[in-house]
Amino acid sequence: MAMGSIVGLNEIPFFDLSEATGRFFSSAMFYDAGDWRMWMSIGEGKFIETKAWPAEGFYYGRHAELKTDLHLHFLDFIAQRASYLEIQKPLMGLRDDFFNVSASLAKISHIHATKASLGSGDGRMVITEIEYLFSVCRSMMDLLQEIAAKLWEMIELLETFVSPKKKLRKSFGDMIWYEGRRTTLHDLQYRFGLPPVWADFYLQHIDFFLLVKSFRDNIIHNGSQVQTIFSSDDGYLVNSSLKPFDQMDIWTENEKNANILVPLMPALGMVVYRTILMCEEFTVMLEKCIRFPKPLVPDMKLYMRGFFDEHFAQVIGDAEERFCLKREAKGFK
Repeated sequence: MAMGSIVGLNEIPFFDLSEATGRFFSSAMFYDAGDWRMWMSIGEGKFIETKAWPAEGFYYGRHAELKTDLHLHFLDFIAQRASYLEIQKPLMGLRDDFFNVSASLAKISHIHATKASLGSGDGRMVITEIEYLFSVCRSMMDLLQEIAAKLWEMIELLETFVSPKKKLRKSFGDMIWYEGRRTTLHDLQYRFGLPPVWADFYLQHIDFFLLVKSFRDNIIHNGSQVQTIFSSDDGYLVNSSLKPFDQMDIWTENEKNANILVPLMPALGMVVYRTILMCEEFTVMLEKCIRFPKPLVPDMKLYMRGFFDEHFAQVIGDAEERFCLKREAKGFK
């Protein structure tokens, strides 16, 4: 197939269209055998192959071109096996938010590196990024729940559980809060007919959701202020005894100063990591109770590339290590 050839979707060599009815395609860019191939839509079901590679975007490959290109099971699974047209809008919003939180984390590091040119205004700039990060992560949880609710209406369970299926709430908060209290496994099963593994997914993430929601709501709706930000040679610091960081307990003893100041970036990295973990564990749960179509692009994975991947990978990798150490300390595997 020559470069510039106009073809139909069924002529693009990487797609398996045998179970593609009612689904959209997350990317038509492929990294194969050390080469980039991309098809652009020209309308009326026709595509033209062009020479391009991503600066920011998504592509399929048998492996990543760059070590910093990220593979998230959630994004790959939805793109490959659950990319129904009904969830396209919330998924596109969620994908964009992954890039946004990556940029926001990098911005804080950039502000610190250039603070000499900002005078005394760098702390205020960091405060706005903290508010933004919590707001975006809160929004990502509701976008995930919107995807969950739409999939729930469409799919057939492998087996019927306690009660018949009923519509899920569109808000994550409405799923985990019931009659003025935290919901229970029994509530979720009888209110919605959820399989135990699906109901347990919500219970596993209640505490983290409430932490983010409380902080975000106090800032947006109640006029609360982010605590004072302090600066050191290595980065920004916060008071570990003040909300929302007082509930995290993620810092090593070497990071804790006598004045209870601790590094900010690990805390923000943990908020983003836990939000990503919710998405990852959501798709792991789906695979246990629903039979999905086979992948649209066999033998390849979906990779994500952004402008700040190296920094993003470092921050998220650090958060994952801290999270795993805390789980081990509590006796979880």
